[in-house]
Amino acid sequence: MDKHNKIKISIKGAGLSYEKEIDENTAGQVMALCLSSQDGGFDTVKSGVGLPNRRQGSQRESAAEYLNRHAPKRNPDKILTIAGFLKESHNKDLFQQGEIKSLFRDAGELLPANLTRDFKWVVSSGWIAPDPAKKGSFYITNTGMKVLQGGFPDDLVKKSKYKGGSRRKKSRTSEQI
Repeated sequence: MDKHNKIKISIKGAGLSYEKEIDENTAGQVMALCLSSQDGGFDTVKSGVGLPNRRQGSQRESAAEYLNRHAPKRNPDKILTIAGFLKESHNKDLFQQGEIKSLFRDAGELLPANLTRDFKWVVSSGWIAPDPAKKGSFYITNTGMKVLQGGFPDDLVKKSKYKGGSRRKKSRTSEQI
């Protein structure tokens, strides 16, 4: 764990004393739990740490709302955002490509013309990865969470630019002219 990203947590009381250094994401989850209101919702906290978006009752967020909140532009960004929706709103650490496809439709988004290519693009960018223990399942990587929580910063998006093959141009011969 990088020294700059460590957060020290300490819990004391009623015969309990616990102290540990944790990562930002875990700290955000602990803060959300500690700051949760009596009715099960979460109070708003202004910090650089992403808080889980788990809501109770009628305050649940739809896939369309989650996509609107994160405002992804490209298809790979949308795939990552939908995976984030599954992780944050449904507590699913693992997902399958079919679930992503289904949620595109549920959110009212046009399905990418080449979902398989775009999905592989997200994998090759290091934003999601296949789970070695469960064939056909994927999870969001730490890099993917940083990209999603950071609102798709230009420097990380540039690293994921699609480097597809280019088409060969036909050369014109003197007979064609």
